Amino acid sequence: MSPLAARAFTQVAALAIAFSIVSQGWISTQGMIAEGGTVIDGVWRYLGYFTVLTNAFVVLVLARSAIKPGDRTGLNAPRIELMALTSILFVGVVYNLLLASLWDPQGLQRYNDNVLHIGAPILFAAYWLIRPRGELSWGDALFAALWPGAYCAYGLTRGALDGFYPYFFMNPATTPWPNVLTNLSGLVAAFIVAALLLVGLDRMGVRRQPQI
Repeated sequence: MSPLAARAFTQVAALAIAFSIVSQGWISTQGMIAEGGTVIDGVWRYLGYFTVLTNAFVVLVLARSAIKPGDRTGLNAPRIELMALTSILFVGVVYNLLLASLWDPQGLQRYNDNVLHIGAPILFAAYWLIRPRGELSWGDALFAALWPGAYCAYGLTRGALDGFYPYFFMNPATTPWPNVLTNLSGLVAAFIVAALLLVGLDRMGVRRQPQI
C-alpha cells in the first residue's frame, strides 16, 4: 500500500470509529435522561465501558498517525500501538463471546454496535499490519497489559462509588469477590498471552538483511 493510500485509510478508519463513539454516546445519554438522569449522568455512565474507552484510544492512535504518518513516538510508539491492538481485539472477542447475546440493538444503535465491536478491531488490525515491523520486544506484552489492568482498577473503583458495574463478571453485587478477582485475573492473563502472540507475529515479519 502506498503512503498516500495508507494515510487515507487511517483517516477514514479514525472518522468511522469516532462517529460511532459519539453517536452511541448521544443515544446512551438520551436513554439516561429518559430515566430521570442528567447529561452528566449519561456521559459518566457511558465512559464506564472498556469498549468505549478502548475505541477512543484507538481513534487517538489512528488520528495521530494520520497527522504524523512517519512518527514512531508517543501514541504511535510500537508498544502503544500493540497495547491498542490487543485491547481492541479483546473488545471484539469478549463482547461477541460473552455479551452480544444479552441485548438486541436496532437501527443506528445496531450499526454503532457493529462498528465498535467488529469494525474497529478489523480496521485497527489492518492498520497495524501495514505498520513497520520488528520494533517490539517480548517485554512489550506486559506493558500492553497495563491498559486492561488500569481499567479493572478504574471499573471497580467507579462501581464502589456509584454502584454501577458495566460487566457482569466484575460485579461483586452478583458475583462473589473471589470470583470477580479470578475473572479479571484470567482476562488479564489471556490479554498477555494475546499480546505475546502479536509480538511473535511482529518478529516473524522481519526480513533479515543480508550480511555484507
